[in-house]
Amino acid sequence: MNKRKVTAEQIEDSLAKWCEILSAPSVTPDKVPAGWFSVAQLADQLGKSICNTSQRVRQMVAAGKAEKRMFRIQLAEKVRPVPHYRLLAK
Repeated sequence: MNKRKVTAEQIEDSLAKWCEILSAPSVTPDKVPAGWFSVAQLADQLGKSICNTSQRVRQMVAAGKAEKRMFRIQLAEKVRPVPHYRLLAK
């Protein structure tokens, strides 16, 4: 059986390549268009709790006064889908 010797330099190069590939984001965040807001953003602007704001926004969506759309956004070290809302024109 023919065994190939691996040098420390080859191992280091291989690890560097792995680190480069794994540290790159697997999903790029979406650009959220103007007029779309997350519940956290709305709650912050209104000075209300996220729980209260979320409930009110869900009611508006159910009543046809707002619409919901998911956008991938950067949260800490990860890109996550987050619901965003916008008011519907009358």
